[in-house]
Amino acid sequence: MSAELLLGVGVGLMLSGISAIIPGLHPYNLVAALLFSLPEWGRSLPADGGLGLGIGVAAGYAFFHLAPAVFYQTPDEGTMGLLLPAQKALREGWGQEAVRWAGWGAWGAVMLLLLSAPFWPRGWAALRAVLAPHVGWILLALSAFLLLSEWPWGAERLPTPGRRLIAIWTRLGAGVITFLLSGALGFLLLARNPLTGPLAGQPLIPAFLGLFAVPGLLQAMTGSRPVPPRPSGEELPLGIWARGVGAGLLGGVFVVLFPGVTAGIGGLLAGHATAQRDDRAFLVAQGAARAFCSIGVFWLLLLPDAPAARGGLGIMLAPWAGPATPDRYRAAVLATAGAAALAFLMMEPLAWGMSRWVASRAWRGVYAAALVLILLSVAWLGGIPGLTVLLAASGIGLLPSLTGSRRLNTLGVILVPLTLRRLGLEGVVWPILGL
Repeated sequence: MSAELLLGVGVGLMLSGISAIIPGLHPYNLVAALLFSLPEWGRSLPADGGLGLGIGVAAGYAFFHLAPAVFYQTPDEGTMGLLLPAQKALREGWGQEAVRWAGWGAWGAVMLLLLSAPFWPRGWAALRAVLAPHVGWILLALSAFLLLSEWPWGAERLPTPGRRLIAIWTRLGAGVITFLLSGALGFLLLARNPLTGPLAGQPLIPAFLGLFAVPGLLQAMTGSRPVPPRPSGEELPLGIWARGVGAGLLGGVFVVLFPGVTAGIGGLLAGHATAQRDDRAFLVAQGAARAFCSIGVFWLLLLPDAPAARGGLGIMLAPWAGPATPDRYRAAVLATAGAAALAFLMMEPLAWGMSRWVASRAWRGVYAAALVLILLSVAWLGGIPGLTVLLAASGIGLLPSLTGSRRLNTLGVILVPLTLRRLGLEGVVWPILGL
């Protein structure tokens, strides 16, 4: 491996670590800021540097951002599946164990990725050819599953049938409205992208921040402080770990195979495979799905036989990653192993530090500062259009918090436009929205 590749991996891990420490900040924002700043400084990324940067960010994102999803309660699109068990972990004081179990799931996914690496170049091309004609109806079925799988817990305790019916449909109706509004926002952004500057190629970044990060920060600022950390007393048996990794693998593979499907969908599928069994298996599955998605989707950019720029990170770094050759693919696999091992070792101290930090007196100020930082970064990278998108998405993202529906319904921001595109219905929707 070249020195530029190793340097890029180090920078990528550093960016992921910095973004994990600041609540609500996504590492892709820092990558966009770096790529935007380099021409201003009269510099550029060497090919191996861009490749290493992507691997470092993907590996760091897979491990480092498990801790803020638990302790800061500000999940991004890829970690929001952790929200409910994370709330329980904080309430009962075993947040560090929650991060550790999810981290072991991520490590299991990395091992499977490395073992399967020789089969990716030819296997991916064959699978893509088989599945491409069926993506539209599969995404439509997935959207239906997302809406139909929500169950309004607690309504069955109300005293009268009328009150139970109102409570049920208030929550379910709010979920459908959230899905449709977020879907309309995603469709508008992808059909008539209003952004300029560094975010022009990634119009969904301010939308994701508004849908996921901003509501989480506002909730955290008005919520109660977590209880002091204490061990849960539970171990992670091998059978539960293997079950969780297997469920996470299924969710992660789905994301890698179908374009536009994000890590949140992988977490949703993995969660439904384990949610009724054990909290530990659920957390392991969430970590495994995240790692397989974040690293596997970036690997698609490097496949010698059929490279594909997929996901926010891959699309941003496609011009900087260099040619997809067998030698560079092998170097990327080795770099992934090293970056993931280092991120895994650093995850535990990060979780320990966060568990102490969120219990300090300054925790509300940290969330307020993070909110200001998000506003400033979107204003710098996206200008007034970026702030407008952030504000609109934040309003939609607050609906689940106000109505008690699932925040997963905000995944309509990517599912609706992608499904319409795959089914060839974009032209039908444009006149309805006046586009």
